Amino acid sequence: MASDDEIAIKIMRKLVRGGYVGNRKVTVDTAKGWVASHDEGRAEELIRDWITEPESPIEAYGGGERDNIRLTSRAQGLKWLEARDVDTTFL
Repeated sequence: MASDDEIAIKIMRKLVRGGYVGNRKVTVDTAKGWVASHDEGRAEELIRDWITEPESPIEAYGGGERDNIRLTSRAQGLKWLEARDVDTTFL
Protein backbone atom coordinates (compact mmCIF):
# COMPACT_ATOMS: atom_id res chain seq x y z
CA MET A 1 0.00 0.00 0.00
CA ALA A 2 1.11 3.50 -0.77
CA SER A 3 1.53 6.11 1.95
CA ASP A 4 -0.90 9.03 2.23
CA ASP A 5 1.76 11.36 0.82
CA GLU A 6 2.36 9.11 -2.19
CA ILE A 7 -1.37 8.93 -2.92
CA ALA A 8 -1.84 12.69 -2.52
CA ILE A 9 1.17 13.48 -4.72
CA LYS A 10 -0.05 11.16 -7.47
CA ILE A 11 -3.48 12.81 -7.48
CA MET A 12 -2.06 16.35 -7.39
CA ARG A 13 0.40 15.64 -10.23
CA LYS A 14 -2.46 14.37 -12.39
CA LEU A 15 -4.65 17.39 -11.56
CA VAL A 16 -1.85 19.82 -12.43
CA ARG A 17 -0.75 17.96 -15.57
CA GLY A 18 -4.35 17.59 -16.75
CA GLY A 19 -5.13 21.26 -16.26
CA TYR A 20 -8.14 20.72 -14.01
CA VAL A 21 -8.73 24.43 -13.36
CA GLY A 22 -11.67 26.72 -14.08
CA ASN A 23 -14.40 24.94 -16.01
CA ARG A 24 -12.36 21.76 -16.32
CA LYS A 25 -13.15 19.41 -13.50
CA VAL A 26 -12.99 15.73 -12.60
CA THR A 27 -15.23 13.53 -10.47
CA VAL A 28 -13.95 12.19 -7.17
CA ASP A 29 -14.54 8.66 -8.52
CA THR A 30 -12.29 9.34 -11.51
CA ALA A 31 -9.58 10.97 -9.39
CA LYS A 32 -9.46 8.09 -6.93
CA GLY A 33 -9.07 5.76 -9.91
CA TRP A 34 -5.68 7.36 -10.64
CA VAL A 35 -4.14 5.31 -7.83
CA ALA A 36 -3.84 1.54 -7.36
CA SER A 37 -7.21 -0.13 -6.76
CA HIS A 38 -6.25 -1.18 -3.22
CA ASP A 39 -5.55 2.52 -2.40
CA GLU A 40 -8.79 3.94 -3.86
CA GLY A 41 -10.67 4.01 -0.55
CA ARG A 42 -7.90 5.96 1.14
CA ALA A 43 -7.60 8.25 -1.89
CA GLU A 44 -11.27 9.18 -1.61
CA GLU A 45 -10.87 9.93 2.12
CA LEU A 46 -7.84 12.15 1.40
CA ILE A 47 -9.70 14.03 -1.36
CA ARG A 48 -12.72 14.63 0.87
CA ASP A 49 -10.46 15.87 3.69
CA TRP A 50 -8.56 18.08 1.24
CA ILE A 51 -11.62 19.92 -0.03
CA THR A 52 -12.69 20.88 3.51
CA GLU A 53 -9.34 22.51 4.37
CA PRO A 54 -9.38 26.32 3.91
CA GLU A 55 -5.87 26.49 2.37
CA SER A 56 -6.38 23.46 0.15
CA PRO A 57 -5.16 23.60 -3.47
CA ILE A 58 -8.31 21.73 -4.58
CA GLU A 59 -11.97 22.59 -4.19
CA ALA A 60 -15.35 20.99 -4.70
CA TYR A 61 -17.06 22.21 -7.85
CA GLY A 62 -20.69 21.95 -8.82
CA GLY A 63 -23.53 20.98 -6.59
CA GLY A 64 -26.31 18.52 -6.07
CA GLU A 65 -25.46 15.12 -7.49
CA ARG A 66 -22.24 16.37 -9.06
CA ASP A 67 -19.22 15.23 -7.09
CA ASN A 68 -16.50 17.18 -8.89
CA ILE A 69 -13.18 18.65 -7.86
CA ARG A 70 -10.72 21.05 -9.49
CA LEU A 71 -7.60 22.99 -8.58
CA THR A 72 -8.05 26.41 -7.03
CA SER A 73 -5.27 27.43 -9.43
CA ARG A 74 -2.46 25.70 -11.29
CA ALA A 75 0.06 27.81 -9.37
CA GLN A 76 -1.35 26.58 -6.04
CA GLY A 77 -1.07 22.97 -7.22
CA LEU A 78 2.54 23.48 -8.28
CA LYS A 79 3.34 25.23 -5.00
CA TRP A 80 1.85 22.29 -3.06
CA LEU A 81 3.97 19.81 -5.03
CA GLU A 82 7.15 21.87 -4.69
CA ALA A 83 6.63 22.07 -0.92
CA ARG A 84 6.88 18.27 -0.94
CA ASP A 85 10.07 18.25 -3.04
CA VAL A 86 8.32 16.93 -6.15
CA ASP A 87 10.02 17.74 -9.44
CA THR A 88 7.56 19.90 -11.40
CA THR A 89 9.79 20.46 -14.44
CA PHE A 90 7.56 18.57 -16.88
CA LEU A 91 4.18 19.49 -15.44
